[in-house]
This record gives sequence, C-alpha cells and structure tokens, in this order.
Amino acid sequence: MNSIFLLMLFGGGFVGGLYASTVGSVSLISFPLVLLTGLPVHVAIATNRFASIMLELASAAKYYQEKKLNLKLGLRFGAIAAVGALIGSNVVVNVDEKYLNLATSLLLVLVFLFFVFRNNLGLEEKKWNPRHWLMPSVAIFLLGIYGGFFGAGFGTFISTILILLGFDFLKSAAMSRVVGLMMSVAATVVFAYNGLIHYPYAIVLGMGMAIGGWTGAGIGIEKGNRYIRSLFILVVLLTSAKLVWTGVAATK
Repeated sequence: MNSIFLLMLFGGGFVGGLYASTVGSVSLISFPLVLLTGLPVHVAIATNRFASIMLELASAAKYYQEKKLNLKLGLRFGAIAAVGALIGSNVVVNVDEKYLNLATSLLLVLVFLFFVFRNNLGLEEKKWNPRHWLMPSVAIFLLGIYGGFFGAGFGTFISTILILLGFDFLKSAAMSRVVGLMMSVAATVVFAYNGLIHYPYAIVLGMGMAIGGWTGAGIGIEKGNRYIRSLFILVVLLTSAKLVWTGVAATK
C-alpha cells in the first residue's frame, strides 16, 4: 500500500467534502483519485461508495446539530433511494460507461440552465404539500438505482428534486446528505458482500471526506442560500464538463 496514495486520497477527500456537503458530486474529485491507485473500476466504485458514507454521515450530523435538517422527510426519501441502490448495485450494467457519462452531463447542463434562468429558485423556502410525494419518490427511486452502480452527480440531482419541491438550498443540502447516506449504505452492503471494497483506501478517503464535509456544511450554514446556489451552479457546470471530457475521450 503506497503512502503517497493515502495522502492523495485523504487530501482529495477533504477538498471534495468541502463542497459536496452542500452541493454533492464528491465523485468529481474522489473517483478519479481512487482510479489513480490502480484499482479495477468495480473495486474503485465500491471503495468510493464506502468512503461516501463517512462524508454523508458527518455532513448530516452537522446539519442536525445546527437544526437545519428535516430528518423525518430525509429518512423517508432515503429509504426509497436505498431500495433503488440495492437494485442498482446488483445489476450487471450493460450500458457503456462513456454513454452514461454523456447522458448524465446532458442532464446536468439542463439543470445548470434551469437554475441560471430561475435565479430566485431555492433562495426562499415554499410550503411543501405532502400529498405531492409520488413523482419525487419515483424520481428518487430511479436515482437510487443509478447511484447504486454509477452515481456521478447523485447528490446534485437529489438536491434539484428537493429544491423543485419548494425547499431552499440549505435544507435541500441537509436532506440530500441523509438520502445519500442511506443510498450509500445500501450499495456498500452489496459491494462488501461481493468483496469489492479496498478498505484501507476507503477509510482514508472517507476520513478526508468526513472532515471536509463537516467543515463545508458549517461554511454553508454560515453563508446561507446564495452561497450554496453559486457553488451549486459552479459544481454542476464542472461536473458536466468533466463527464463530457471523459465520455468523449472514451470514444477515441
């Protein structure tokens, strides 16, 4: 086990956790770093997912401590995502990864444009009608399947759904961490059962993510919705660009 890789994973996990605790998409940094260690792709996915548990747990704990977390609703949507993740992590995916990259990047571009032109969305909370649970639940279930086997941009998409339901950026970020936690736990159980997790790398990466996530959540709470909105739009754009680059490179 290379000590340089451990330092790289811890540092990358910390940086990723700083922004992912509020806007998701930690895999923008963490997954390429895990691949750099030389692990096979399936092991890298499993290792990254295990580490994400520590990020989501630390971030959710910070939001809960500051009374910014709707835990009941987060657990409800998280359970739905977890069921989807159990399916996704068990499915042998026949879609080439490069097409997943390109499709995901297209969706993220649409999210980016939507929030740019709806510049007040998510800055103020609107009353959510609990009767309107079916469509977001279906969307979160499908995202859980996606998160179980791939997951790039999962947290960002969950935040988008919650914002569209009427929650502001801060409360959406808090609930997204609970949804992400439960999805990651479900997927990790399957990966662990199949012996795919490289635990030393996963623990070091997760420790970096947890420290960065706790810190980043605190910054987000202090600075508020406008800060999270700006960071959200930036990360959506960067994630989309990265996925396009990866998808195009894979076609050559």
